[in-house]
Amino acid sequence: MEHLPWLDWCRQWSLWDQEWYSIVFSDGSRFCSGMHDGRARVRRRRGERRNPQFFVERHVHHTVGVMVWGAIAYGSRSPLIFIRGNMNAQHNARPHVARVTIDFFQHNDVTLLPWPPRFPDLSPIEHVWDMMGRRLLNLQRPPQTLEALREELVVAWNEIPQEDIDHLIRSMPRRVGECVAHQGASTHY
Repeated sequence: MEHLPWLDWCRQWSLWDQEWYSIVFSDGSRFCSGMHDGRARVRRRRGERRNPQFFVERHVHHTVGVMVWGAIAYGSRSPLIFIRGNMNAQHNARPHVARVTIDFFQHNDVTLLPWPPRFPDLSPIEHVWDMMGRRLLNLQRPPQTLEALREELVVAWNEIPQEDIDHLIRSMPRRVGECVAHQGASTHY
């Protein structure tokens, strides 16, 4: 069964509750100044995957874009870090597990929570990136320069209430429980 590693992971951590409060969730994301960065995003209900009415044709144009990295935890967050060039994520997929990253974690006595490759992303930081993206889309005038985009991203990152981040982390038992209930298949998160 394709979802078995994900289901096994969710079952392994399904009894955690307040233990999630000691986990740091980190990830990177790309943000662009315009309305569209060339990637397709589709929001639909369960069972509507191939419904043609949900396919949207977009005109792609060049926009200013930047890669960022951040980390959230219960009661705190990192500064927003801007990445030059491409960023390799730490998702335990072979291309992402760089020796230098592993060495850093070992040297600094950081214990990693095992995360299956190609796992449906239950990480609450994905919702933080979504909040920031929506804030950018709601600006009267999108940033036209790289510096303006960076400034808006820092404001967006810092203005997310810590209570909202804490709420996302408190939702981890529900996220993991839904993954188990769906036999490792995708969840509404």
